Amino acid sequence: MVERLNLARELAGVPFEINSACRCEKHNAAEGGKPGSAHTTGEAVDIKVHNNAHRYFVLVGQFGAGFKRVGLGSNFVHVDVAQNLPQQVAWTY
Repeated sequence: MVERLNLARELAGVPFEINSACRCEKHNAAEGGKPGSAHTTGEAVDIKVHNNAHRYFVLVGQFGAGFKRVGLGSNFVHVDVAQNLPQQVAWTY
């Protein structure tokens, strides 16, 4: 995960500020996360985005680095590497 994130950051050419990464089940629930979230296994991160251009470059990096699970929030991009969840998907919050 860390190696792939570093590659994504290099490809994006913009800083990555991690809002959230590994969470216990209690914290995940408090954040509104689903049970079994990739955050609870250390397989997910949320990257803060500052504007639409920043979001675009973060996404360029994610797809270029091979991430196949991406969620778009109003001020963050979620990526994960959970193999037990559907692949090649993108969603909004």
